[in-house]
Amino acid sequence: MCGQSRAQGAPTSVTLETLSVAGNGSGTGGRGESAFGPVPGYLAKRSATGTKTDTPLAETPQSISVVGEQQVREQAATSIQEALRYTAGVAAEAYGPSTRGDYPRIRGSDAAIFLDGLRLKDRDSFNEPRPEPYTLSRFEVLRGPASTLYGASPVSGLVNLVSKRPQDVPFHEAGVRFGNYGWKEAFTDSTGRLTEDGQFLYRFVGVGRLADAQTDFVANDRYVLNPSITWRPSADTNWTLIGLHQKDAFGASDGFLPREGALYPGPNGFIPFNRFTGDPKFNRYETETTSITSLFEHRFEGDLVLRQNTRFSHIDGLYQSAYPNVYTLTPSPDQPNAPFLDPARRTVNRFTGEIRSVKDRITTDTSLQGRFDMGPIAHTLLAGVDFRQQWDSTRMGLGFDPRPFDLYAPVYDRVTPPTLGAPTVVSQNQTGLYLQDQARLDQWILLASVRHDWVSSATRGADATASEATTGRIGLMYAFTNGITPYVSYATSFTPIFGANVCTTGTCRPIAGEQIEGGFKYNPTPWFALNAALYDTVERNRLAPDPSGLPFSVQIGRVKIQGGDIEAIATIDDDTNIIASYAYTDVRYAAGENAGARVETMPLHLASLWVTHRFTLADLPGSFLVGGGVRYIGESFDGSLNSFNTPAVTLADALIGWEDAHWRAQLNVSNIADTKYQSTCLARGDCFVGTRRTILGSLSYRF
Repeated sequence: MCGQSRAQGAPTSVTLETLSVAGNGSGTGGRGESAFGPVPGYLAKRSATGTKTDTPLAETPQSISVVGEQQVREQAATSIQEALRYTAGVAAEAYGPSTRGDYPRIRGSDAAIFLDGLRLKDRDSFNEPRPEPYTLSRFEVLRGPASTLYGASPVSGLVNLVSKRPQDVPFHEAGVRFGNYGWKEAFTDSTGRLTEDGQFLYRFVGVGRLADAQTDFVANDRYVLNPSITWRPSADTNWTLIGLHQKDAFGASDGFLPREGALYPGPNGFIPFNRFTGDPKFNRYETETTSITSLFEHRFEGDLVLRQNTRFSHIDGLYQSAYPNVYTLTPSPDQPNAPFLDPARRTVNRFTGEIRSVKDRITTDTSLQGRFDMGPIAHTLLAGVDFRQQWDSTRMGLGFDPRPFDLYAPVYDRVTPPTLGAPTVVSQNQTGLYLQDQARLDQWILLASVRHDWVSSATRGADATASEATTGRIGLMYAFTNGITPYVSYATSFTPIFGANVCTTGTCRPIAGEQIEGGFKYNPTPWFALNAALYDTVERNRLAPDPSGLPFSVQIGRVKIQGGDIEAIATIDDDTNIIASYAYTDVRYAAGENAGARVETMPLHLASLWVTHRFTLADLPGSFLVGGGVRYIGESFDGSLNSFNTPAVTLADALIGWEDAHWRAQLNVSNIADTKYQSTCLARGDCFVGTRRTILGSLSYRF
């Protein structure tokens, strides 16, 4: 019957969502969802991001969202920030479809990004690793401070990604994807047993892509090789090694367009949204990452679990850019038409910059988890130590091209590359000790943790600096029998800044913060979850863009963040999935010359709704899938008292697909109406174009 739900015997989606093996990051052998493994459908019930233990979301007194493989696949997300478009409280594409990195903002601040519980990238540096979504099984957003478990992380929260791991049940997939902007991609995923007894498992994930960006002359090419192997010598021991080699050969898609012509028309109208403002023969943004990750777990008798995770990464980066000087906003006798050079308000001059970097990272986290009872109180105790060593060698050059560049009718004369300076070599070591107790007495749940960090930073040729901090978290919940669990929590954060050429003053002061949060989690049935939170946050020594337009940051004083978010997820009869969310985020400078101004690049309101439905059609083979969503991105601000606001925008996305036991075909259109908008405009004068209409079609075969 046309439009009926999937009937008994109809083809179903073949995924890895419940095909898991025991051990660290691998699942529970089909016995149910693991916090370290794939999400069964849209609705996750467990997570380790908030506790570093396999804990029900309903028993974690902090706001957490989990996005699984199925949702990412059905929304055709091609980046981490796209995968978080429908997540509560996240301004997913704060700087539009930037090719320079993923820049999700959580509760008004840039998020830290972790992979398998280990810090992946520094949010204030260029040419950092940018994971491919197809290599991942979970995308978890922890809102609020997480320093007590993870060390350096902002007060707003973090994104923890979980890698695909080898599986016990064979699965093989190969496919292609095509789209506008010349998108051509091939992908493959294969996993199963290497030995008949299942002691050794393997997985290989690969992606190759040739594409352009929505900005003229900007490439968006990538290849990824991602092999992994798991050794299970016994039911109590599991060791997984994950290799990665990835090369991103991009240009810099950000146009750094002036407000006039980007946010509102000037005498010459709007600047085309695909306008490239650099030099096609000079601009490049390339990042090559090689890493090896070790995930080890052993279970002792007496409910003791040892986990030891380590990653070593080597990153080579090149960033060459010519970009317009639109940062002189106040007219003067020397520049009466600021930021333009001419009375016709068409031309600007340009900065040039080049950064060549070599980076090495080693990160380890070792913990021991034990479960025991003390009288009527059940405890899960976690003690651990983590260590991170970073080493960067960077050569940087800045230049200036005084020739007029016409933003409305550009002529791409080659710019003179800047002269590179001597290498700047910086290093940083961070060691943290942490202790956590999850205690339960009948329906009362208490989570308490404390951590101390020691940080040492050094620049070759200068004296080393050292800092240390103690952070903590405490949360209390009560689990009512009707499925509602209210909670209240308090937590602090500590973020030392790493890297050369980050702050204009040289050495950056550590960022610190604290938050009070109250909310509830409501899980009346296995197919529905509703989570809501209100919070009050303070952040100190926040980083902000340099008003001069140079690639540095400045540190401002105190920021006050207040707001709330609510998210509902439902899966009805295994055929219909619904995600709805809303967030209100009021972020203001609380000290300094801009005290009272709303902070840049965070919408006051965010709301979204995504719905999918699977059905069979008459006697046609396979099952069909239709879906769509609406995203409301509210008005945002530029960070000044005389704020030049970026207007709100509403975007719509759509999905249609078909699959049987082996084949899957899917077509996605995001920003259906091709709405032209700015994702943000900064007080210094530049704007960032929002993501235009994107059309992607894919065909894959599973065997």
